[in-house]
Amino acid sequence: MKNNIVKIVLGVIVLLILLFLIFKSKKEERVFNKVELSNFSTIDNVVFPTYYDTVLSVAMKEMGVGGYVIVGQLSDVAKSNFDGDLKAHIRYFNSKFYLFTGKMNRDESIEVLCHEVIHMQQYGSGDLVYSDGNVLWKGETIELNSKEYENRSWENDAFTRQKELIKSVEGVLYTNN
Repeated sequence: MKNNIVKIVLGVIVLLILLFLIFKSKKEERVFNKVELSNFSTIDNVVFPTYYDTVLSVAMKEMGVGGYVIVGQLSDVAKSNFDGDLKAHIRYFNSKFYLFTGKMNRDESIEVLCHEVIHMQQYGSGDLVYSDGNVLWKGETIELNSKEYENRSWENDAFTRQKELIKSVEGVLYTNN
């Protein structure tokens, strides 16, 4: 009986230590600096978390991209049509950007939303046009599903250019943090 009590007490102590280490090791999310949102664009964010509009505003300002953006929830249908873990996608229609997002922490939202802002710039310049399952990329018509995601020229362009934009946005949002 006495041995069982000692085993139980030791088990509880080990469990408490493990729980402490797990919760202590969780990365605390950094808080953004206070920033003045740009008057250069309008962002209607109807999803949670609400800091997506801050990231978008800063990224759009850094890229010199303006416009009207509606941020909505990423659908399960969109996720199911994508091989991999889709975090966001954007479309341009009737002079508005429609950005659909999943839930992301602050750091992840910077990476993903910077990528999408580059697509906004591609749409704005006319390099990228989406229409009825086809993409017009720099004058070449491509059936959207004819190429794997990682082989799409507009995605490669966005991934190449997003690193510099991420660095710039983090400089605005995290400097002195």
